[in-house]
Amino acid sequence: MTSWQVLLLLVLLQLASASCSSEGAAADGPPWPPETPRQPGRLALVAPDEPDPLAWWKANIEDLIPPAIYPNSEIAALAQGIVDETNRVRLEHGLGRVEPLEGLNRAAQAHAFDQGTRDYWAHTTPEGLGSRQRILAGTGMAVTTGGENSSIGVTGNETAESIVYGWLTHSGHRELLLNPQVKFIGAGVFQYSRGEPMHFTQLLVDFDGEN
Repeated sequence: MTSWQVLLLLVLLQLASASCSSEGAAADGPPWPPETPRQPGRLALVAPDEPDPLAWWKANIEDLIPPAIYPNSEIAALAQGIVDETNRVRLEHGLGRVEPLEGLNRAAQAHAFDQGTRDYWAHTTPEGLGSRQRILAGTGMAVTTGGENSSIGVTGNETAESIVYGWLTHSGHRELLLNPQVKFIGAGVFQYSRGEPMHFTQLLVDFDGEN
């Protein structure tokens, strides 16, 4: 492992710990990464008065994701790399592969996009939607098992291997990554602009028997 990969791992672990424990506040400054949006005005709302939370999410966030899902081929390759590395790690631990679904990729990308655009980092949106609700809003499918892993890249040298390794070495993320009951995966990667953090979102889930 190179020196920058070690640095990235330490940053990922520190950030993951802060996110999971809600104890990310610095002694002399505001929490970072921010759990509430610092740049809410960067999100142009299409349907700001939509009363249904799931419909609001779909109209104002997920529907902004293009048909290709990812903004360019480099980001698409990194998202696919996260899927491939996840399956490599699962097979290494005697677990079955997880199948990527377009709807999950879109849901994961939508949350990465939202966090990067409004400048926050949390598993729950400012409107109170968790990963299962966001998946339901976008796909119409109800998740029965699994959830979401996420991290922030700050070095500019992130790879699929270093991202997944960071999750593997953090207890909460590892539990989901190696969950034998999940069958499907989605991956999101988004950076609002150069110099800002890169957001990585991974969905590992299964649905009810009808899906």
